[in-house]
Amino acid sequence: MRRGRVLGLLALSSVPGLVFWLAGFDARDGELAELFTDIMSSVGYTYAIAALILTVATLRDERDSGTLPYIYMRPIPRVVMAAQSIIAGAGAALVIGVGGWLVAALASLAVGGDIALALPSLVMFASAAVGYAAVFVPLGYLVPRSLLVGLGYIIVLETILANVVTGLAQFSIWRIALSIYAGLEDGFGNVATENLGPVTAGVGGGVIKLTAVVLIGLGVLTWALKRRDAL
Repeated sequence: MRRGRVLGLLALSSVPGLVFWLAGFDARDGELAELFTDIMSSVGYTYAIAALILTVATLRDERDSGTLPYIYMRPIPRVVMAAQSIIAGAGAALVIGVGGWLVAALASLAVGGDIALALPSLVMFASAAVGYAAVFVPLGYLVPRSLLVGLGYIIVLETILANVVTGLAQFSIWRIALSIYAGLEDGFGNVATENLGPVTAGVGGGVIKLTAVVLIGLGVLTWALKRRDAL
């Protein structure tokens, strides 16, 4: 998390809040909640890209620099190392997510005079941070061109194929995070509902899916740390 990278990714994750700040001045008070959810659900993919750039580098940077063999020499169980890596990736992504959310919260305060409009969306940023870390940290360790593969996952699967093939929407981290957000926010707009697609809104179901993603990611990374060459 170098200063330049953090500032750039903070700017990227702040795009939804800035868009709402610009669009909110033309909206009536009764439309602000729907407009906010519509923008967060669609423009919020910029945060997914920011989370990808951070989480995919969690072990990739160590592997590319050749320092992983020295880390392996420490008497740490591989499952603990995998869990620590995913937690570190999620924590880094969460820092960027909170920064983006603060911009959205300030925008809601400036436009509508009420920061409560943005409060439920913080859960969406946090959920996305955990989900993307569970997917992209193992990806960064296993795949050489992991950033390109991760971009393909976000752009092709989450934004294109998931809108065409119903079953693929269930594997979208963004939609899982969005379903948790929808379970906390009553005023979901039409665009936000369309972006949610066939994924059922609800905190309980979203948390269960997110937990499954984390466990699968933990299992894959633990296997990779045990079986794959560190170099």
